Amino acid sequence: MSLMKHYVSNWDTLNEEQKRDAEKQFKENSSIKSDVIHPASKFFDEHNFVKIDNFIDTNMANLLYHHVQLEAARLNYFEEQNIEYDKEKEGTFSDIQAPGDFSKYGDPIFDTLLSLCIEQVQILTNKNLIPTYSYHRLYTTGTDLKKHRDRASCEISTTLCLGYDVNNVDKNVYPDWDWPFFVKEKDGKEYSISMKPGDMIIYRGCEIEHWREPFLGNNHAQVFLHYNEKGGAYDIPFDGRPLLGLPATFRSENAVEKNNTNPEILKQNKKVIY
Repeated sequence: MSLMKHYVSNWDTLNEEQKRDAEKQFKENSSIKSDVIHPASKFFDEHNFVKIDNFIDTNMANLLYHHVQLEAARLNYFEEQNIEYDKEKEGTFSDIQAPGDFSKYGDPIFDTLLSLCIEQVQILTNKNLIPTYSYHRLYTTGTDLKKHRDRASCEISTTLCLGYDVNNVDKNVYPDWDWPFFVKEKDGKEYSISMKPGDMIIYRGCEIEHWREPFLGNNHAQVFLHYNEKGGAYDIPFDGRPLLGLPATFRSENAVEKNNTNPEILKQNKKVIY
């Protein structure tokens, strides 16, 4: 969906020539842009990340948090009872970035969220985007995330806090503790960002380092919603799958190759989140 639809109320009624003229006028007229561009996008352009409070409401976050908890409990039951399962559909406890924690690629409910959120993320970044994939985890005590950048399908990354249980954390030592997310700008400045359920951080996943120190609580559910810039350097719709909601085995060879040859990744010598 074009960003111009947000800025021009009758966009859908314009013919192609009128749309081109409107886009040209928008690009050339800085006074128009200063009025309509979201303040978050200006911060994003300057810092390559931005935090958005209450991106989704707490009721929705809580529903998705408990969904992830149930997924993890179900998979644990399968393993304890030696029941065969398809990890593409059920998830895994063997993700190399968070071994032992529940993780899943392209879950239909989170790929749906990925699709539904694209218009708002476009407004917040002032970028025309395409959805690539979602990935979610239920982190547990002691898990960390090493400093890394992401692969090509994560050009515009988002991490959305769904919920957590930190009742085991000593409130006298860590009052109102939540799990900070760290980013490092290209100039070397580091930021520690706290997140409550429903809060989102949007960041250039391929460009800036990000990480988390060991988790102190019982569990923490997070979903990553990834996008590429439409017509940009990567432009890998659905992460190379025919449609959203499919597992990673449906990715095309071309999409896999694009991700393996991302120059930002090849020169970093760090683990990459999938």
